[in-house]
Amino acid sequence: MPKPVVGAAPALPSVLDRYFAAAEEKRLVDEKLSTLRQALVSEGLQHIAQCIERYQLTAEDLKEVMPPQAPSNSFQKVGSTTRRSYRDPTTGRVWNGHGKRPSWLLEHGPDACLIT
Repeated sequence: MPKPVVGAAPALPSVLDRYFAAAEEKRLVDEKLSTLRQALVSEGLQHIAQCIERYQLTAEDLKEVMPPQAPSNSFQKVGSTTRRSYRDPTTGRVWNGHGKRPSWLLEHGPDACLIT
């Protein structure tokens, strides 16, 4: 084991020590941000409640200015992207838009055959 040199500079912290120190600083900043956000939300809600009371707003009033809600199901999409389905009035066969367009759809017209 080497002997420490008298008057030498103290050893620099290792990368691991600096990493742990930075992680602790980040935790403290995250904690502070969380606390500030909670206070901000509380303050905003109080202001909203005062406006609702002062102007006697209803849920219907708020719906007019609120953006549409996101779908509750991840499989649903905003704005329907479903394909239309068509039924041949003579045979009852259905075409859902996949594959080649059937001749009966051209004969009868899409409006006459539209199901959905």
